[in-house]
Amino acid sequence: MVEPKKLIRGKLYEFRGVQLRYSHPCQYAAQARFAFIDSKGRRKELGTLLLKRELLEVRELAKN
Repeated sequence: MVEPKKLIRGKLYEFRGVQLRYSHPCQYAAQARFAFIDSKGRRKELGTLLLKRELLEVRELAKN
């Protein structure tokens, strides 16, 4: 699983079968939420506990 401190902006991750691209941490640190964008351009916010339990890193294929 992925630690929230190690998220990389623009990197692709998988959450419950959906691929999401990490955008940024949300403004309010007290909520400890992180913003992602799906393939349709919709924004999704995930909390720290969900990230630790269910977010997987997707290894993107390198272009040759």
